[in-house]
Amino acid sequence: MKISTKLLSLACAISMTVGAAVGCGDKDKDSSESESGKKSSDFTVSIDDLTEQLGAGWNYGNTMEANSNGTPSETAWGNPEVSQEMIDAVAAAGFNTIRVPVSYLSKIDDNNGYKVDEAWLDRVQEVVDYCYNDDLFVIINVHGDGYNSIDGGWFLCNGEDQDYIKEKYEALWKQIAEKFADYDEHLIFESMNEEFDGTYNGDPNREYYANINAYNQIFVDTVRNSGSQNTHRWLMVPGWNTDINYTVGDYGFELPTDSNNTADENRIILSVHCYDPWDYCGEESKKTFLWGEKGDEIIEVNGADKRNKASWGDEKYLEGQMEKLKTNFVDNGVPVIIGEFGCIDKTLANAGIPNQIAENRVYYDGYLAGIAAAYGITPVYWDNGYNGQYGFGLFNRNTVEQTQPEIIEAIVNAVKNKDPQSGRDADINRETAEISAGDDGLHAYIGVQTKVYTFRNAWNDGTYGKDSDWFYTLIKWGEDSDGDGNDDIIDTGAVFTDADITEDGTYTVSVSGYDFSSDSEGLNMLFVSTDIPFNGALRVKDVTLGLDGEEIPVANPVISEDADGDLYIELVNIYNTEAPDIDYSMPSDSFSISFTLEGVSNVLK
Repeated sequence: MKISTKLLSLACAISMTVGAAVGCGDKDKDSSESESGKKSSDFTVSIDDLTEQLGAGWNYGNTMEANSNGTPSETAWGNPEVSQEMIDAVAAAGFNTIRVPVSYLSKIDDNNGYKVDEAWLDRVQEVVDYCYNDDLFVIINVHGDGYNSIDGGWFLCNGEDQDYIKEKYEALWKQIAEKFADYDEHLIFESMNEEFDGTYNGDPNREYYANINAYNQIFVDTVRNSGSQNTHRWLMVPGWNTDINYTVGDYGFELPTDSNNTADENRIILSVHCYDPWDYCGEESKKTFLWGEKGDEIIEVNGADKRNKASWGDEKYLEGQMEKLKTNFVDNGVPVIIGEFGCIDKTLANAGIPNQIAENRVYYDGYLAGIAAAYGITPVYWDNGYNGQYGFGLFNRNTVEQTQPEIIEAIVNAVKNKDPQSGRDADINRETAEISAGDDGLHAYIGVQTKVYTFRNAWNDGTYGKDSDWFYTLIKWGEDSDGDGNDDIIDTGAVFTDADITEDGTYTVSVSGYDFSSDSEGLNMLFVSTDIPFNGALRVKDVTLGLDGEEIPVANPVISEDADGDLYIELVNIYNTEAPDIDYSMPSDSFSISFTLEGVSNVLK
């Protein structure tokens, strides 16, 4: 996954309240079970059977690759430790392959022959054993060490001292390979993850790409030379940023040679990722929450705005990507694994159709998994452990319960049946939690900021919000009369009319009694803040802007949740490119915002 968005999602995950011990297995018990002999069996899987046996895959993301200031730690990004119970739940759900991203970073001692901390390697082994206990395939890699954006990142294709990087990389894989030399072919090694120079714009740098090719060759040679099962183990290698186009196209990718492979067939797998189209799959700042033919249906049936649908990367595009991978690799005896795919949870992007947005997400994940399988490619879903807005989570890792059973079913069935339409008919009708009103009910408040910063902030603002003496005051700044370096706060004398929310209906909030036209030439912000928890059971419609009584319908207000999770309606925001472009003139007396709420009677206690 692109590192910038991965870290944005992590910021959410970090804020979760989790108990690291909850849901963790009995490690002594698990270690004992791992000695059953399954890991050191004579099991092998041929190229003809590999994809079928790998089945549908799942990533144990944001855990073994998590780190704090360059020190790997399973719980650093808000997830609990890896547990046997969680692995059991994934296996029971129908996944047959688990990818375990691993970072090493400060666990490698540069001053001691690049020796890896033994306790950390033992923990990686323990996690691998959890997967073996369930007869799963398991993929481990070197994950975050190659990120330019991570503290302590050293495995950089654009690094100045390539001799040092290659020597350290070889030493690292030598230790990993020796640790797992006797494990059978349920274990797959992946050389690296999203290795590139951190630049997203423009074609790959050829010199840096040559370094990536060299790393892959070092990886293959080092593993093969470690003997035992490693002489024929399946090995995964990626191209530039694990990107399909930059790997298939003429940008410099070269498969490593594998002359020391003792099998009588190719044992190199191509590793790619797919988060296309990105504005639908991973972009949090855009309100692109519909995709493909299912998105068109939601637009037609539910009246969603067609601008909320991804404008590229539809079914035909994804099939074209799979076809390129098949033609260039699968058909030439090189299996392909999509090591990461998925789309973030945007069900709260429109309060009126959360279930339909969730159904569209099921359709996308099922389609990608199914079209990959149809072309002989293994898909592995990216799960970062975070459930909620913009999360990728399919399970609650504390309770090991499924949080997105429809997506899980769609992916597993799509791969099993090679059916891209597996999730097309998903029917989600989740009841939302009741909204609990305070002693004085629920409310909506108008907020405003002019270009000269005459303002009323949101109700939950820490400085001028509901808990301040100034919340019911339209403030403007005056001279520094007392010489303390701060401008004076001036009460303009304007009056606010807010709304008490009691039932379905149309409500109006306003600010009046002030000549905005003489104060400023325009607005920075105009919005409605509330103390109503943002909830799929509420629908906002018919938003209208009033200027001295003249009404202007607003076709596409931004309806979202604020930082506290409350409903927020935005009409003007020069800082937000998603806000509507409204043609208005500053009024001489009042602003008002009218809007209709549906579903209030169902959620108010």
